Amino acid sequence: MLLWDFESEGWNALVSGMTEGERRDLSLSCIEDALMRIRPSFESAYKASTVRFLNAALQDFRAHLQDVGSTVAVQDEEAFFDDLHALPEEDPALGLAALVMAFSEYADCLRNRPLGSAEVLGILSSCYEAVLNEERIPRVTPDAERDNENCRGVIDAQREMVLRFAGR
Repeated sequence: MLLWDFESEGWNALVSGMTEGERRDLSLSCIEDALMRIRPSFESAYKASTVRFLNAALQDFRAHLQDVGSTVAVQDEEAFFDDLHALPEEDPALGLAALVMAFSEYADCLRNRPLGSAEVLGILSSCYEAVLNEERIPRVTPDAERDNENCRGVIDAQREMVLRFAGR
């Protein structure tokens, strides 16, 4: 188990008490936080085309945050998912596959189902995994993760956001 799995115990009850709008905002805030934690920077660790694509998707998601039932507006929905899932084939960045999972889960909930607590926690976990993978820890254990400032920072930031969005 990852450190995130231990540290996030109890978040499900907090997230399930949020409105869908709050869950959407929380998810996007955690994705944005993960991108900011990539070292040396998201822009330098990933190909320019990946950065453009993910930033455009985030802008689109933010612009339609309160539009319950909205779909991906940045481009044709099918093309969006095809392009999103093709990113890891074009960009070898270690955290990209986990980021693709976070973006895909969020976008899929826009078109097919409500963004429930299980989906939000999946997005947060994927965000953590993206940063963890970028940290290149030789042997991943909860102790090694705990010793890594960036891994601890993701968990602390997510905990703070979960509590804030839950009104605690």
